[in-house]
Amino acid sequence: MLDRASIEKESQDTRKQLAALEKDVKQLRDWVSSNERALAGMNETLRRITEDGITKARADLNLREGDLQRLRGLIAQNEKVLARIGDIERKRKDIATLEQEQERLIVLLERHRTELRQFEQEYEEMTRPAAPTAMVPCELVLPNNQRIPLDPAKGTYMIGWYDATAGTAPDIDLHPVGGSAQGVSRQHAILRLAAGQWTLTDLGSTNGTFLNDARMAANSTVSLRDRTRIRLGNVLVFFRYITQTTRL
Repeated sequence: MLDRASIEKESQDTRKQLAALEKDVKQLRDWVSSNERALAGMNETLRRITEDGITKARADLNLREGDLQRLRGLIAQNEKVLARIGDIERKRKDIATLEQEQERLIVLLERHRTELRQFEQEYEEMTRPAAPTAMVPCELVLPNNQRIPLDPAKGTYMIGWYDATAGTAPDIDLHPVGGSAQGVSRQHAILRLAAGQWTLTDLGSTNGTFLNDARMAANSTVSLRDRTRIRLGNVLVFFRYITQTTRL
């Protein structure tokens, strides 16, 4: 494939040839026209000679006009080729620019993807359910210093006192510490583990349940904290975390 410089040189040379040929054609046409006008005043011999010359000149003129058309067509074709070369050069430049932009966009895209993955990971960490914390062992301390560990697997403890006549047996019997004589109801309250937290529910006891000297409403439920003083009737017990060494 010819390059731009070669085609431009070829077009320049062709234009020179075309200019010279157009000059020759013009001169030949002028000669034919002038001789055709002069035929009427010529004698027969000179007229025949002139007519032969005109005939040959017309034949030569036809050939030269054919060459003119060919050269003009060649120049027009070269102009189209040069225009197409310009299109190719511009398109290659556009592609090179777009490729550079594509590389920049790819780098930018990867950076944003990396940031997105980081944000998603942070979001997952923020919203991931917290691992269940280990249940702090708890116990109930009776007035005689008896310690009753509270088993999370059991989860529920009835507090009251054992009545042999009625046959009721609570999980935590306060009869040995004077429960029946000090206002503890047979079914006084319930210790229950709910959502990892021990709670105390008064069962509508006769003499009430007090947490740190504050009376609970009948049949209400309150969450217990470490070192909570619980008074059932007049029997005082303590709820505590075993891991802490609070002196009661």
